[in-house]
Amino acid sequence: MNTKIGKINIYGSVREIEMAKAILEQHLSAELFNENESKARIEIQKLMDEHNIKATILWDGNRVWSKKRILKDVKTLIKRGMQVLSDYLYEFFHLCCGSIAHYDKQGWISEYPDINVVRNFFIRNEFGESVLKWQPRWATDRIEIIKEIYQFLGIKEQT
Repeated sequence: MNTKIGKINIYGSVREIEMAKAILEQHLSAELFNENESKARIEIQKLMDEHNIKATILWDGNRVWSKKRILKDVKTLIKRGMQVLSDYLYEFFHLCCGSIAHYDKQGWISEYPDINVVRNFFIRNEFGESVLKWQPRWATDRIEIIKEIYQFLGIKEQT
């Protein structure tokens, strides 16, 4: 199921969609719904995290990611190992960080079996670039997440 508000599409269960739509309509200005993607992505991300929105939210076809959820999953991964890789974090890695899916989550884990290999991937992804530099400018939500992942992994930002 889905619903649309300007350039925003919301996917999920009826309950998840209704909750997300109500929160977005209450907190985002009408201009923001249709105009400034970079700013909107950060505002949507903050609302997702503050209100634990579980619905999938896309801006003009590109997913907005929960910073809180990704960082929690990365901390768990560092602490407990690759076998606890969540579906959400796996999607973030292969959709946003410069990696192919490697067939499925288990294939991705086989390619990146421990946190040191993941750290090296963030330094140089499958396209030969740092994950941070690989991000498009409009992906402000992803950029903020990746900067914090760099801190967790002990990687210095490359300018």
